[in-house]
Amino acid sequence: MSIPLTFTGDNILKTALVGPDNTVHYTTSTTSGVLGRKTTTVSGASGANGVINWRDKTFTINGEERKWKDLRSRTGGVFSSEHEWNWGPRPFRLKYHNSQKELLATPSTGNPADTVRFTVHRPHLLHENEPAVIYFPPQMQDESERMFLLMAILQTDTIRQDNVGSFFRVLGATLISLCWLIG
Repeated sequence: MSIPLTFTGDNILKTALVGPDNTVHYTTSTTSGVLGRKTTTVSGASGANGVINWRDKTFTINGEERKWKDLRSRTGGVFSSEHEWNWGPRPFRLKYHNSQKELLATPSTGNPADTVRFTVHRPHLLHENEPAVIYFPPQMQDESERMFLLMAILQTDTIRQDNVGSFFRVLGATLISLCWLIG
């Protein structure tokens, strides 16, 4: 049975991740500037820590820094959302499923039961929002691997949210321009 960690806030980059017993397992905090996000710090209750540097496009885990371009590669073709991420001895393939409501991180080698599942935050107008939840398999005990996958999922979903927001901003601006031209 996977261990669910629920993001307590709507913004996955500024929140706590709690277990079923409300114990805080991780916290995320993000600094921003005039040009947008600077860094996101992920702190684990175990003492592990990680930093996503959005401007330099790097991950730092327990003091070791690596560039995204060295950690991530596209798999599955030009139009695929699938990427392979690799920090340690085994790479993981990250791919959205279920109309981008769920992101799976499946090991490319080894036991498929080590798959990490992330369900995205889903806002609703007429009933309670669904929080983001990440499910780590119980046998995944390597804290560096867990930290890396958490950071890769945070980066991947944040980029997805940015792209969706950008699409709707462009769509809205286009509709406003059309209304202005017509009327």
